[in-house]
Amino acid sequence: MEREVNVKHWYAVHCKPLQDARAEQHLRNQGYEVFRPKLRERRRGASGVRVVTGSLFPRYLFVQLDNLHQDWGPIRSTRGVAGLVRMGGTAPPLPDSLVQEIRSRLDTDDCLHPRPDSPYRQNEKLRIVEGPFSGLEGLFQTRSGEERVVLLLNVMQRTTRITAPEPAVARA
Repeated sequence: MEREVNVKHWYAVHCKPLQDARAEQHLRNQGYEVFRPKLRERRRGASGVRVVTGSLFPRYLFVQLDNLHQDWGPIRSTRGVAGLVRMGGTAPPLPDSLVQEIRSRLDTDDCLHPRPDSPYRQNEKLRIVEGPFSGLEGLFQTRSGEERVVLLLNVMQRTTRITAPEPAVARA
C-alpha cells in the first residue's frame, strides 16, 4: 500500500500596497492556512510614543497549499492579493524549515517585539544573521522605521539596497 506524500507546502503571496491584513483575513475566510509574521514597532507622534503592529515583510504573507487537492484559483481574485510570488511562471514552494524558523522567533500573536535602540554609524559593516540573506555583510545606510535598517549589499558584483528587520543584523 502506498503512503501518501505530504503535498502541503508554504508559498509566498504578494499583497497589494497596505493590504496585507485584508489579504490575510480574506484568505482565512476562504479556508486557507495563512501565516503573516508581524513586527511591533515604537513610533513617535504628537501624542507621544506608541507601539504599532505591521507586517514583518510588508506586502508579503505565506499561505500553505495542497498542490494536489486544493484549488489555487480563488487566491488571484482575493481582496488585497496581487498574486502568488512566481519565478519563471511557477510558484516555488518555500522550505518548511524557513517558515518554522520565522515562527520560532515570534510570540503567540505572530509578532516580533521591538528591541532597544542599537545605534549604527553610516557605512558601518553589519552581518545579516537571519533570513534569506543570512551570512552576507553589508554597509549600514539608514533606518527605515524604528525597527528596520537599510543596508547596501554587494550581490553578484552589483550594489543592492535592502531593508531588513533590525533583529536580523549584527555588527560584523
